[in-house]
Amino acid sequence: MIRKLFYATCLVSMALVCTAQRAMAESPEPQQAVVSHPNTSTAGADQFVGAETCETCHADVAKKFANNPHSRLALEHGGKGVTCESCHGPGKAHVDGGGDVTKIFQFSKASPRVADEKCLSCHAGTHPNFTHSAHGEANVGCQGCHSVHASTTEEHLLKASQPTLCYTCHTDIKPAFSQPFHHKVDEGLMSCSDCHNPHGSFNGTLQHPRTGLHQGVGGDWVCTKCHTETAGPFVYPHPPIQTEGCGGCHYPHGSPNPRLLTRANVNQLCLQCHTASMNFTAPGIPSFHNQANQYQACTVCHSQIHGSNSDFVFFK
Repeated sequence: MIRKLFYATCLVSMALVCTAQRAMAESPEPQQAVVSHPNTSTAGADQFVGAETCETCHADVAKKFANNPHSRLALEHGGKGVTCESCHGPGKAHVDGGGDVTKIFQFSKASPRVADEKCLSCHAGTHPNFTHSAHGEANVGCQGCHSVHASTTEEHLLKASQPTLCYTCHTDIKPAFSQPFHHKVDEGLMSCSDCHNPHGSFNGTLQHPRTGLHQGVGGDWVCTKCHTETAGPFVYPHPPIQTEGCGGCHYPHGSPNPRLLTRANVNQLCLQCHTASMNFTAPGIPSFHNQANQYQACTVCHSQIHGSNSDFVFFK
């Protein structure tokens, strides 16, 4: 009896499995969502009035828009590219309502998230990680830095040129560029975006996950693209560079010390790791390197401190 009950249970289970598999095979595959371009919204063609109609009331804006990159993009597509209604939505209800502002999308009234979605509908390809960037997570939207109709820089439609624009928020960084030794940002030889991607990066470091550096572990690539002599690869690399990056010894923006070092004396910098303390795994200072006797800088002998292809203690 027990054996018959066991066989019956197995047959029922097999029948249920076969039925489920047949249902899955016959069910239609899920359709991928279609993301439409702003020009091809769900609104009918009769809901669009054209940029010429917008100009009748917004002449001051339309006059400035002639030199805007968005305007030139529209001309490249036979006048069907980026126009007023591509960003602000169909304007027929707005016009029929005598300029009713509730019948048109206003960026100034929208939240940063909603306004950003409008911009990213076209710019998502170049800014794929913006929502997870420091700016995106802090609700600093596109309009925080860019102005389509009142920009001062044509190339990126910025509200102000770099680094003035960046300093409006990053006031803690600005004094660093007044240090005796600094990267030439204020002088105009570099810009903040040479090293940082304001729209987000997939290459945040463990030490600075929200710096938005363009790429590279520890930010090394950002540094070595200019300081090519330190790039390597080396037969004998200096281990801290691989673990802490350049920021382990250098301040990135400015420093009171030569070579942007984090310590005034290079020997003090070396002794942060090379000490007799058992708390560190780096080799200690040998007995004949008595620091009390004011020996010369460690780098006088260990000149290839970033890495060497000939000597494991970084002699020249």
